[in-house]
Amino acid sequence: MTITFNQEGFAETSGEIIVYCTDNQGIYSHSATEYVSEGGSLSSGSYLDAPPQPKQGFVIVRADNSWQYQSDHRGTYYSKETGEKVEHTALGELPENLTALAPLAEPCKWNGTAWVKDEAKIADNFTTTQTRLIANIDEHAAKIYSTWTRFESEYRERQAAAEAFKAANYEGECSRYISDFAQRARLDNKTATNLILTQAAGLEKLQVELANQRMRKYELKAPNLTLEQLQSIHDDIIKQMDNLMEAYQNG
Repeated sequence: MTITFNQEGFAETSGEIIVYCTDNQGIYSHSATEYVSEGGSLSSGSYLDAPPQPKQGFVIVRADNSWQYQSDHRGTYYSKETGEKVEHTALGELPENLTALAPLAEPCKWNGTAWVKDEAKIADNFTTTQTRLIANIDEHAAKIYSTWTRFESEYRERQAAAEAFKAANYEGECSRYISDFAQRARLDNKTATNLILTQAAGLEKLQVELANQRMRKYELKAPNLTLEQLQSIHDDIIKQMDNLMEAYQNG
């Protein structure tokens, strides 16, 4: 049965009819069979006239009571100003500040037709990274050194007392720095003296090696390094410093 509608858009009879539907943006989505009661009207977003055939790069929209083609460039693009990824969701022509071309992996800029290296930004990024890594090496060394020298005056006094007692062939009265340590470690004074001197020599050796590792920061100023090489040198220096700290703790 053919259903007819009056001038106000209300059905003059009841029955099923094929309609053409749009989504909430007014874009044609699909056709469907819809039941209409006498005196009723089509549901919102449904129309009786069929849309035109699909066309590449366009969507079909309902506007001014007719079907119209509208440019469709929805998708993922990149900002020409920042290189950031942008989800473009609006219909119509693509804004001039967007491009489908992905930026380079390194700092770059849009030259009007393509992405090209941004040499100034690359140089600035390199200098900033280099400065940060060198500062981190100094800070890491300072943190370790502060741990080692927390009781430095005590260590120096004990070492001086041990050197003096050893110079006296371990005879006579020894400093409490030695005797108290010997008592608590359950050692005789001579053994305690030699242990104090061994520990002092070990700490001095570690401090010298820590200083050597810290001075390796100048390797980061070698010419023609890449960012990856900068990071690799830095990471190795930090690793060697941590190994020294572990050796100190294992004492």
